[in-house]
Amino acid sequence: MSQLSKIKMIFLFFGLGSVMLFSNEAVEKKFDVEKGMVLYNISGGGKLTNDVNLTITGKGKLRFKDWGVVALIEEDIEEITSGAINNINKVHRCAKLEDKHRLDVDFDTKKILERKIPKGNFQTYITKDLVKKGQEEIAGHMCDIWEGYGVRKCIYKGIPLLVENYLLGVYYQKKATLVTFNIDTTASSCSIPNYPVEKFALFKTSIKTKTKKLPKELSKILEIVAEDMNKELINSKILEDNITPKQKRVWLDKIGQNIFEKQKEFLPQFLLSMKKARVCLQQADNWIQANTCVEDVIQLKAELTKDKQNNIEQWKGEEKIKVLDQFDENIFLLESKMKCIRSSQNITDLSTCMK
Repeated sequence: MSQLSKIKMIFLFFGLGSVMLFSNEAVEKKFDVEKGMVLYNISGGGKLTNDVNLTITGKGKLRFKDWGVVALIEEDIEEITSGAINNINKVHRCAKLEDKHRLDVDFDTKKILERKIPKGNFQTYITKDLVKKGQEEIAGHMCDIWEGYGVRKCIYKGIPLLVENYLLGVYYQKKATLVTFNIDTTASSCSIPNYPVEKFALFKTSIKTKTKKLPKELSKILEIVAEDMNKELINSKILEDNITPKQKRVWLDKIGQNIFEKQKEFLPQFLLSMKKARVCLQQADNWIQANTCVEDVIQLKAELTKDKQNNIEQWKGEEKIKVLDQFDENIFLLESKMKCIRSSQNITDLSTCMK
């Protein structure tokens, strides 16, 4: 081989290496900004039944570096139902995107679920099945509006500044309030708890799979229900405006499924706890013993409502009789509804029981 041929081969080798290098970078790159942080306000709500209202409040944060190859998503959300059913669902969410994987922290089981991010361009993935509908200014940046069935997003250089899910009068909104680029990122700022990692084969949970538990966040539930509902409407060739009240009720019950399951387990426990407290109170000699009797009831109630339970400060005369009478009334009322509660099949049934 001549010297010229060798030189050509060397240049060809390095040229191919550069193409492969840039190709890999194009696959890994998620955002068109090297590093930054986005703060979000989270809100939402709606009517789950005629007698149950939902309110959503919360905050979110996105921190990323290396063009989004490494990103940390954190959210603290309260989903509160009021009316016939009082319930608080507190969601503390932490997820890390790293290269081609997504790591979701499950604080209940102290595990990390590892999922593979679907292959292909990340920005194409987050706008899949959506149609571009113009632009909007959010947190000082013009972003592209993408819309689909039950979802609306505003994307700036691959970064979501707005995510809205809405279905049958129930909505969820995550909107950027502050965007900061070129921040000082460190390894600790994109870290998650050191829990054992469990590989998870499926990236999405189907609402039709009874063996799979629905996600905690209402935003994810709305996504799943909207997708399934859209498929059913397309297959049956029915427009959303023509959905009957009965069909609408079925889909709303799916949206409220987690709340229903939580309440159906909680209410019998709460009744039993009140009965035990009532027996204990009857035997209490002073306010210290009386407060010890109601500890479990207060703790259970605090998990599902924002009502502040006052401590018992006196345990004699009219004050003692008043507390005992309240327990008797509440026990009688809940016990009279227990047959209906046990036979309820969904949140609509349960809200009727609890009216």
